[in-house]
Amino acid sequence: MRNVIQQGFGEENAMEYAGAELARETQSGIEHTMSKAFRTAHLLTASIEQAERAVIAAMDSWEPDGGDEALFHQVVYAAVRAQVRDIVPSPGEPDSTAFLPTELQAVIHLSPELRNCFVLRILVGMSRQACARLLDLHSRQVDEYTCAALKRLPAPGAGATGGAAYLM
Repeated sequence: MRNVIQQGFGEENAMEYAGAELARETQSGIEHTMSKAFRTAHLLTASIEQAERAVIAAMDSWEPDGGDEALFHQVVYAAVRAQVRDIVPSPGEPDSTAFLPTELQAVIHLSPELRNCFVLRILVGMSRQACARLLDLHSRQVDEYTCAALKRLPAPGAGATGGAAYLM
């Protein structure tokens, strides 16, 4: 802020400028988090509609003081819970793979158990124990499902480059 004052903005204008910069950075951070959260929810549920509902439910209960990461985790939790309640996608829903990068399209076609473990462990980077708690599985099952998903998905270089970059 001292640099802004030295550039001739004056102290009052400098405060306004600094506040606007902080608001832009905060907005950018939230937009990034929401984009990542929606993509993750979409992969978990294999449904655009369920992903949207999970994001809306998480936003409704989110406390901004909790930070962006708390919002992301609320969306993931809501997506997993939505999937448990509503396993069958709504009739007439568009092909949800069309909105995903090629590298992630195969993930949607995994069974829910394999898909959930792959997305949470590999793409999100959740620990085995946290994943097991969230999915109500044993840690051993999380490992088995994650390994099975990795075996079913195209190998890197065979049409897929790894999907983690698309969540970031």
